[in-house]
Amino acid sequence: MDQEAISLVKKYFWRFIGPNIGQQADENLTGKVRRDLLDLAYRNSWANILVNLSAGAGLLLMFWLRDELVLSTVIWFASVCVVCAVRIWDGFLYRRKRRSVENFDPDEYRIWRHRYAAGVFIAVMLWAVLAVLKIPVVSGDSESLTLIVYAGLAGGATGIFAPIFFVGRVYLLILLGPPIVLLMMAGDNYILPGLGVVFLFVMLATHRNNHAILFRSLVLHHRNEGLLADLRHKNRVTENWNATLEARVAQRTEELRQLVIHDTMTGLLNRDGIIAWFNDVCSRGENLDYAVLFIDLDHFKQINDGLSHAIGDEVLRLVGARLQQFDGPRQAVGRWGGDEFLMVLAASTGDLHSDVMATIKKTREAVNRPLNVSGHTLHVGFSTGVAFSTRHNPDISELIHWADLAAAEVKRDGRGSVHNYDETLLIEQERRLNINQALRRAMPSREFYLEFQPVVRAADGVIVSYEVLLRWQSAELGLVPPDEFIPIAEESAQIVGIGEWVLREACATLVAWQDVPPTTKVAINVSIRQIVVPNFVRVVEDVLRETGLPASRLTLEVTESIFDQRQITLIADVLSVLHGLGIEVHIDDFGTGYSSLSRLHQIRVDAVKIDKSFVLKMDENAKVVIEGAILIAHRFGLNVIAEGVETEQQRSELAAMGVDAYQGYFFARPAKGPCKDLHWQATSSTA
Repeated sequence: MDQEAISLVKKYFWRFIGPNIGQQADENLTGKVRRDLLDLAYRNSWANILVNLSAGAGLLLMFWLRDELVLSTVIWFASVCVVCAVRIWDGFLYRRKRRSVENFDPDEYRIWRHRYAAGVFIAVMLWAVLAVLKIPVVSGDSESLTLIVYAGLAGGATGIFAPIFFVGRVYLLILLGPPIVLLMMAGDNYILPGLGVVFLFVMLATHRNNHAILFRSLVLHHRNEGLLADLRHKNRVTENWNATLEARVAQRTEELRQLVIHDTMTGLLNRDGIIAWFNDVCSRGENLDYAVLFIDLDHFKQINDGLSHAIGDEVLRLVGARLQQFDGPRQAVGRWGGDEFLMVLAASTGDLHSDVMATIKKTREAVNRPLNVSGHTLHVGFSTGVAFSTRHNPDISELIHWADLAAAEVKRDGRGSVHNYDETLLIEQERRLNINQALRRAMPSREFYLEFQPVVRAADGVIVSYEVLLRWQSAELGLVPPDEFIPIAEESAQIVGIGEWVLREACATLVAWQDVPPTTKVAINVSIRQIVVPNFVRVVEDVLRETGLPASRLTLEVTESIFDQRQITLIADVLSVLHGLGIEVHIDDFGTGYSSLSRLHQIRVDAVKIDKSFVLKMDENAKVVIEGAILIAHRFGLNVIAEGVETEQQRSELAAMGVDAYQGYFFARPAKGPCKDLHWQATSSTA
């Protein structure tokens, strides 16, 4: 490697590892700042000591409750207590010393800094020792809780040890190094060690940024003090100096104001800056209307997760730079937060809509150009929500909220386009919020109940199973349709608890029915969120054991989302285990999701249910889909169930195609109990 390449590597290495405090201050000012940092470090020491004691006591209690407590762990915690006591005493001595001495000389400063560092390093070495003692021998929940404690200690350290840069770096490396190395040595899973390495670098970067901000703030504080002192002195000398100093103070104030209203990463206006710009334009009294463009980058999380947050930050800076070219007297560009940007446009009533559309087109062309970041060529798109105001008392906060709702609607519809706000979006959002809140009270208030709809065998009209249908009679909202509340439950992860309740209640109900054949099954819809929960198989086994329902009488219905390639291996393993217990797996709403019949070989299933939209339509295209699904499913050895059968003609056509079972209003409507009388019998139509 040539000398230029080595220098470049060193430059970027120290940009990441080094303190990055920008332009250095003079030696006298730097000495004051470092003494201030040492004072702050000792003040922060109390928090670190408390965290060490709390975390150590928590781990000790956890090991004791799990019968994993050994003598070495008790000795370790006793050592932690002793070290914390010594650090408390050292902090008391430092505080007493500072009351009597305003400024340390260099030698005194060095001694107290070394004493502080020694206490921190001894404390963190004890945590490294605990990692060596416990991580190789614990597993499962104990290992997870132990790693969570280490992650929490590291997260807190980025702020607590921000004053003394070297101490913070060494603390993070000693704290997280042993767990990462031990996890690597285990060798059975490299994902967790890899995440640990990424976490370590993120913590180092965060600590570096915290130190830089703290250092600059103290430098600025002392400089302003110097300005004020200079101002008082010069006022006594001459009034001319007074004007000069006032200008310098005004300049410094303006610099501070610019820092306050601008985003530190992109240089664009931040939230306060956008609002300030808007209020300034409105105060001019011009006859203008306004529009807010809420720009939300698409799939940005994939960049952060797949490449790193550092690359993600660079992408945000480049996108911000491309958007900044559209800044102007009547256009403001800002970063709202995360991967969200704002543009505020002011124009006359006749020009505003055309200006908005032209701006969206130009910004899309600018942002969509390839981005070259650290050797990666990336393409970024965005979704846009637009909200318009009238010139009568426009409220910028309300406009931004409306534009945000419109952008969220674009996300739900597939991303990459533009949506204008209308009042129905706010009504829908309020409705979704009310449902989300009411859902949290639904189970404790016993507002859920189940209905059952029979599945009828085509050959002889026998009821082979009952599909379980969840119903919700809310005390606040009335009867809420499943199509409305189930997607909200899935988004908020409440579906896991609700699904477990449905599983237990349905199995217990089928066992309680006395007048159904012992071979009749119960079919329960299961969300993909439930399947990927680590203990899902155990939950199913526990329910079957508690209710006494044989596994052979349980059918789980899943949607085609199980074929999502990102999780297909995990899902296939879970369903394979359930299948091994004797539980059948059916694909519900077949043909509306991933719609690839060729994927049926990837996961072991027993039947597919043709979605009712095809049955109800029953035109030539729908018939082709149904016939194709039946042909391929039968080739795979799968049964085919048709949903939504409402007429004799539909049933007859489906029978001719070779459907194995039916379900729909033509046979029976959902009810709370078993079906007593089907509206159709196979013998009446096939005799």
